[in-house]
Amino acid sequence: MNTVVSQAEETAFVAAKIPIDRTQIASAALLHLVELVEVLRAPDGQRTLWQLLVDAGADIDHIVYRDVPEELLGSRDAALQFKVDTSKLKGFLVIEDNPLDRCFRLLVQDEETGFLKTVADRVFLKKLPERIAALIDDGTRRWDDAVGHAILQD
Repeated sequence: MNTVVSQAEETAFVAAKIPIDRTQIASAALLHLVELVEVLRAPDGQRTLWQLLVDAGADIDHIVYRDVPEELLGSRDAALQFKVDTSKLKGFLVIEDNPLDRCFRLLVQDEETGFLKTVADRVFLKKLPERIAALIDDGTRRWDDAVGHAILQD
């Protein structure tokens, strides 16, 4: 698989397909993050975060994640990375777990600049869908039944 990831994190991520094979994930933090993205509702109340990400152009056949052993959490954190293509962002969105502060960090890398930057350092669970939507949701719907079946078959 030709893996394209944010340049700043190139060696730390692993490519996967939806549904992500949970038996390959070592950390509870990454498992929790995957489950949150699957079940949290987008601000519109009609979609999950997965659906919002697909609507933003995320490729379900190419999801990238960083799995961190429990003993390294804090120095390196579990993360999911999506390549998106909307009128708001053409590049990468990284959702990084911060278990020490019990929150998340959102990073983006615009395809043109190539710089990975933190756009939200302490996002608590309740605000996570809202912050992600503000970064990537341009109102375009790309979700269809084939995508839904692939994601929900897990």
